[in-house]
Amino acid sequence: MMRSAVHAPTRLLMLLVTALYLLLPGALQAKGLPYQLEYRLEFLPQSGQALVTITLDKGELLRSIRFDNLPERYEDITASGKLMVSATEVLWEPEAGSASLSLKVKINHERDPGEYDALMTRNWAIFRGDDLFPAVKTRFEDGAYAVATLDVVLPPHWTSVETGWPRKKGNTFRINNPERKFDRPTGWMIAGTLGTRRGDISDTAITVSAPKDSAVRRMDVLTFFTFVWPELQRAFVQTPDKLLVVGMGDPMWRGGLSGPNSLFLHADRPVVSENGTSPLMHELTHMITRIRGAKTDAGNDDWIAEGLAEFYSFELLYRSGGITDERRAKIIANQKRWGRKVTHLRKRNSTGRITARAVVLMEALDQEIRQKSQGKYTIDNVTRDLMKKRKVDLNDLQQSAERWIGAPASTLQTKLLK
Repeated sequence: MMRSAVHAPTRLLMLLVTALYLLLPGALQAKGLPYQLEYRLEFLPQSGQALVTITLDKGELLRSIRFDNLPERYEDITASGKLMVSATEVLWEPEAGSASLSLKVKINHERDPGEYDALMTRNWAIFRGDDLFPAVKTRFEDGAYAVATLDVVLPPHWTSVETGWPRKKGNTFRINNPERKFDRPTGWMIAGTLGTRRGDISDTAITVSAPKDSAVRRMDVLTFFTFVWPELQRAFVQTPDKLLVVGMGDPMWRGGLSGPNSLFLHADRPVVSENGTSPLMHELTHMITRIRGAKTDAGNDDWIAEGLAEFYSFELLYRSGGITDERRAKIIANQKRWGRKVTHLRKRNSTGRITARAVVLMEALDQEIRQKSQGKYTIDNVTRDLMKKRKVDLNDLQQSAERWIGAPASTLQTKLLK
C-alpha cells in the first residue's frame, strides 16, 4: 500500500506529460490555416491545348494571386471572384469559400526549329509542369498553407499519366514542395498510351516511361541506375524519393533536360556515349544537385554547374567499376583536347568546348583536394556544400574548396577565371 501511495503522484505526472506531448503538435498545427489547393489538368488534343483549373476551398485565405500573362500561350482565362487580365499580367482576388481560376494553355513548344521540348500528339503528351501551371506571386493570411494535389483527366483512349510526384490514387498526385508557400506541380510529365518500367533502388522509386511506339530502352536505364546508384549516394548523400525519366525520339529535342524529380532524354541519346561520358548521368547530376551558376557583373558561372555535371557523368561510372583507369585518363585527355582553345570560362553560358575545359578544371581541383587533405576529402565535399546554396558563383566555389583544403585552391587561381 505504501509503495502505491508513493508512486501515484509520479504516475499522474507522467500521464499529464504524455498527454501534453501528444496534444501539442495538434495544437500547434491548429494554429495554422490549411486550405485545399487542387490543380486539374485536362488534355485537349484536337486543339493542342490543356485546360488548367486551380481550385481553392477557402478563397478567403488568399488575398490575391498574380502571374505573368503569356498571350501567345494562354487564352480563355476565367475565374470566380475579381479577375483583372492585361496584356502582361493576370491578377486574381478569389472570392470567399470555394473559388477557381481556369485557362487554356498551348502545350507544343519548339526549342529549336523542328525540335520540341513540349509536344502533344493524338496519342501522347510530353511536357514540363512548369510550362502549364503558372508561377504565381501570392498574398495570403498569416499562417495559411496549402495542401495541394494534381488531378489529371485523360482523353478516352489514353491509358496512363506519370509525374515526378507521389501518386495518391488513380491519376491524382500529391504536390508537396516545402520550398514554396503555394505548391506548384513542376517537373517533367508524360501522359498517353505509354510503356513504363518501375524499380525501387535504395530509398528512391524510379519510373522510366515513354510512348509505346518509341525506341526508348527502358530496362537499360533501370539497369544503369542499379549499377551506379551506390556511388551516386556516396557522392551526393541526398537522393530523391521519386525519380521519373521520360523519353521519346523525333521530333522531340535531341538532347537531355532535367527538372524537379525528373528528367528527359531523347531516345537516340545513349546511356553512355562513345567518348565515355553519360548523358543520362549528366542530367541526373543536375536534377539531384540542383546547382546553378549565378550570372553577376563579375561573370557568368554556368561553367560550375555544367562542369560538375559532365565530370560526374563519367566519374561515377569510374567509381562504380564501369570504366578502367586507362579509359578515365583518355576521357580527361579528350576533354582537355576539345577545350584547349578556350581562354575564359566566365563570359557566357557553358556549352561544348567551355564545358570540356571546365571538366578538366574540376578534375584538377579534385586531385588538389585529395592531395592536400591526404585523401580525407574530395570534390564531393565541395559539391555537397554547393548543393546547400544551389545558385552559386566563383566565390562560393573558392570558399568551399578552401574549407576542405585549408588554404586557397591553387587550381582556382587560373587565368581562365579572371
